[in-house]
Amino acid sequence: MDDTEFLRKLQDKIEGATGTPIQLEIDREDKRRLLVDLGTTPVKVTLGADVLENAGLARMFSQYAILCLKERRVVQEQEFLLYLRRN
Repeated sequence: MDDTEFLRKLQDKIEGATGTPIQLEIDREDKRRLLVDLGTTPVKVTLGADVLENAGLARMFSQYAILCLKERRVVQEQEFLLYLRRN
């Protein structure tokens, strides 16, 4: 699967789980970046380019974006870790 298809599927996964349209962007300079900007329409989700190399990181980042979108707020690290443990 090429990067474009992978990113499309990742976007579809986030949108499908939340019912919220997003604008997915890849940050090639800060490869571990994770940002969910709820102040834009559509919501802007920025992921570091490492998600293209590491499927586990892509899953974790997408789960974080999903939780933030469901809660309609930026979720703190401890709360996210508890969420991951439950799933």
